[in-house]
Amino acid sequence: MPTTKSILILCACWLVAFKPSPPSIISRERADELLAKLPAGDPWVRSPDASTLAWNESPTLHALADMYEATNDPHYLEILARRGQQLLSHRDDRRNIADGSGKIRPGWSMASKYVVATGKLGDIIDVRSTPSAYNNQTTVEVIPDNGSFTVVVNNKFFKRKETFTGLSLDPSDARFVEKVINDPIAPYSCAAGEYTDKSNLIRVKVQKKGTLAAQTITLHPVPLAYSGYYGVIYQPMLRFAEHVKKNPALASLVPAADSFIVAATSSYDDIIKRLWREGPGKNEGYFLTCEKGESFPADNVGAPFNFQARQVCAMLALHRLTGKQVYKEKAEKICRMFKNRLRYDSEKDLYQWNYWFEPMTTTGWQPADNISFNVKVFKPYAITEDVSHGILDIAMIAEASKQGVVFDNTDLKRFANTLLVNVMTPDGCDMRRRVDGSGPAHPAYFNQLHGWLELAPGNEKVFTVIKQAYLCKQEESFVFCARLLKWEQKLR
Repeated sequence: MPTTKSILILCACWLVAFKPSPPSIISRERADELLAKLPAGDPWVRSPDASTLAWNESPTLHALADMYEATNDPHYLEILARRGQQLLSHRDDRRNIADGSGKIRPGWSMASKYVVATGKLGDIIDVRSTPSAYNNQTTVEVIPDNGSFTVVVNNKFFKRKETFTGLSLDPSDARFVEKVINDPIAPYSCAAGEYTDKSNLIRVKVQKKGTLAAQTITLHPVPLAYSGYYGVIYQPMLRFAEHVKKNPALASLVPAADSFIVAATSSYDDIIKRLWREGPGKNEGYFLTCEKGESFPADNVGAPFNFQARQVCAMLALHRLTGKQVYKEKAEKICRMFKNRLRYDSEKDLYQWNYWFEPMTTTGWQPADNISFNVKVFKPYAITEDVSHGILDIAMIAEASKQGVVFDNTDLKRFANTLLVNVMTPDGCDMRRRVDGSGPAHPAYFNQLHGWLELAPGNEKVFTVIKQAYLCKQEESFVFCARLLKWEQKLR
């Protein structure tokens, strides 16, 4: 007859044997757990900036659309509808807020580290930043000194300090503050160190004569309804709209879908009118970063390839949803402009490409060219695209190839080879920094690897390799898990 001890041992073994196992790292159950762990509340409230919506909220909306495609459960679309409406409520025109242009745009203003920043030294001197970013960390100190004054400029991010002594407000003086501080060929970049020569952080403009008091100011970002984020923000909402419009069972979500379409249409109709440019080549086109004199540091030039790319995704969706040919025409010209600048490696059968295009990568410009108000001089610099921003390019290629717009299955295979040969590290657990495969592993970009899954139709090995990397790395995210589940379902 079994003893009490043996019965307890058997019970313990039974409990261990039948203890529910933890969910698979790639499963709907695990994705739902990760979704539940996302920060509660409106992300805009925590950080009221367009970059928050582009880089934090938009990926979540994409993941919700991915979960719907993986499970066919409208619950995920219901969440997307709610969050999307919340996101739209923060658009500048919905809040009746003007950006730095003084105009109210159908977009979202960014006003942190990615724009020009300005300040005033009393009502005597206006100050404007010159570098490409982090201008919100620039401080300007005035130290009066027996009829002259000293200006000390600091930027903690760039680790740069500039000191200008014996300054005057008299234009005829050799130490006139504008002559001493302003650099007519100030570069777009910014070097670290301590300097007493021309400023690489600010330029100044004397507005009136007077006496400067001792003071320290921090430059304030000039808000910009940055159109480069439109494609990033709108694409998941337009994915939602396409699902809803195709499925009568989702009729309750039609009002949300319609509101997303109307919102995106108003935004794109505005920037096509203001910011669209034909060229640089025949049957090519692109969007400017912003109008000349607005606060994107490199104003009045084409936005980088990656931002153009997400515009393509949104405009192709708008074409499908509205039937308006203008969206497809613009998307096709951007795609052609990008494809014409790809570098094909015939030995490896893959593509490489740059972050930007001409004139940034070829001739640059000088003050006499009068191209940019903010950046007087730009030395040409052809930097290869990084694998994080590169997922925006990959999204364009995937979407365009579905419609036979410029790209085809051969292109998908070549971009897939870029991932398999150049991007992934030999151990299969990480990715390099740039699409040419240069440099060591760059772990900071790992959670963007999910974006390369869109190349799976060109080579199913893409899915296998990325899935194994996710399992190897064990850096979980709702966005990554949802994208894996979507492609697992699609490739069955």
